[in-house]
Amino acid sequence: MSFLATTRGYTRFLLIVLWTIELYSLMVVSNLSHHFWWERRLRAQTALIRFWAKGVTHIAGIHVTVHGTPPTAPFIQVSNHLTYIDMVMMWSQLGCSFVSRADLEHWPVMGRMSVNLNTLFINREDRRDTHRVNAKLSDAYDRGIGMHIFIEGGISQDAQVADFKASLLEPAVAKGVPVHYAALSYATPEGCPPAKDVVVWMPGVSLFRNILNILSLPYIHATVRFGSEPIASTDRKELAAKLHEQVVELFTPLD
Repeated sequence: MSFLATTRGYTRFLLIVLWTIELYSLMVVSNLSHHFWWERRLRAQTALIRFWAKGVTHIAGIHVTVHGTPPTAPFIQVSNHLTYIDMVMMWSQLGCSFVSRADLEHWPVMGRMSVNLNTLFINREDRRDTHRVNAKLSDAYDRGIGMHIFIEGGISQDAQVADFKASLLEPAVAKGVPVHYAALSYATPEGCPPAKDVVVWMPGVSLFRNILNILSLPYIHATVRFGSEPIASTDRKELAAKLHEQVVELFTPLD
């Protein structure tokens, strides 16, 4: 990595940290001021996290193209999962909450932000934890929250759309709620390493190194494609298969 690229990466990282601290402070103040008014607090959180995420994409040099119309809360939505940037993309478009891997709760800053944004943390190594999370997911929908699920169960490290896991679709099936879907994809500028090597968070690469690799690029293209109509089914496995088929159709393979 050249000196210019390294300098660009560290500078962007510092700016994102400062931006995050500023917006997190506003979020804490907002939560305190709207402590007894749930709907006001939710609207304020949604607006602030979208504002924060759009700021991050600007600082990081992420050029975002959106196709289709994002859903409005409450909703349950699924997508493919390639990198931690996927969360920033969904936050910037939806201001949503997530079902996320359990260890995110303990990450510096991002973990605290995620807790404040009604994130549901799931231990994917413990099948029994799915029942607890499904109950909370159902409750979150009833409270008017837009919930996003990375339905593959983790990052797809071959940069393809992996099979969708049906277990977290049970609340949608039980409620008869149609599920929205979206496809995420990335591309790097000509002459730079391909997105499948530098954007996807690969095994053996630390989170910080993955962040620095991305921030050191001149820019990256991110594409978010929202499905035209949500999908409903009375069987969660059938629902997972239909959603997978539609996301694969929307997905642009990484170079």
